[in-house]
Order: sequence, then structure tokens, then C-alpha cells
Amino acid sequence: MSSLKELHNLSYDTSGFNSGLINWYNQLIDKTYNDLSVSDVCKMIRQDILKDIAIQKAVDLFICDPYCGEYYDGGLLDVLVSLDMKLINIVTLEKLKTVLKTVYRTYAGFEWPDEDTKIQYMKNVEIMLKSLKKTNAN
Repeated sequence: MSSLKELHNLSYDTSGFNSGLINWYNQLIDKTYNDLSVSDVCKMIRQDILKDIAIQKAVDLFICDPYCGEYYDGGLLDVLVSLDMKLINIVTLEKLKTVLKTVYRTYAGFEWPDEDTKIQYMKNVEIMLKSLKKTNAN
């Protein structure tokens, strides 16, 4: 599989600045889609770097593990909630909806670090389900 750099004809940042973001970007573009981590996709979305790829990978990661996160359990859902659902293709939306419905029924059985995290996660699931319903209506 080709790297992001090869697929999208990207170049390394050679500005000479030695910032963490530039170092991360230069490492990121050498990765393949399958190599992207939760941390990578969260940062890609926040930094608006290859956002369409990041969104697809974020949804794929969420579908595989609805409780994954960059810094805490369920953190990826925080990122997904911030997105416009119209940016996600219809097939992926249907998969996402199915997983969210399952999570809605089973999230209480997950080992949460505290009650506040559990409550916020549930609110995010509800927001996503409403957002998906709206997107499907349009």
C-alpha cells in the first residue's frame, strides 16, 4: 500500500522550523491509510490536514472500537461529534449508525474511569444519532 505522500503527491515540510507539529506531519505523510492511529486522525481533523481521509479512518476506527480515544476512553467520539455528517459517505453513515445503536444499548457495561466520562459519552452518542437522523432526512 502506498504512503499518503505518494498517493496525494505531498512534500515534506522543509521550512526549517523544528516544531512538534511539523515533525508529526513529516512522519504522518510516510504512513499508509492502515497505519494511521487514533492520535493521527484526531490531529489531522483538528489541523484540517487530509480531512476526508482522516474522517473516513476515524469512522473506521470507531466502528472497530467505539470506546477508543486519543487521550481517554471515548475520546474519538468527541472528535466525530464535532464533524458535519454530510462529509461522510452514506454507506459509512449506515455502518456508523448501526454501531451507535449497539453502543447506546451497551455502553453502561463498559468500564468507565468515572461517572462524568460515562455521562458525556452517552450525550455524544445521542448527539450523533440525532445528527445521523437529520442527515438521512436530507
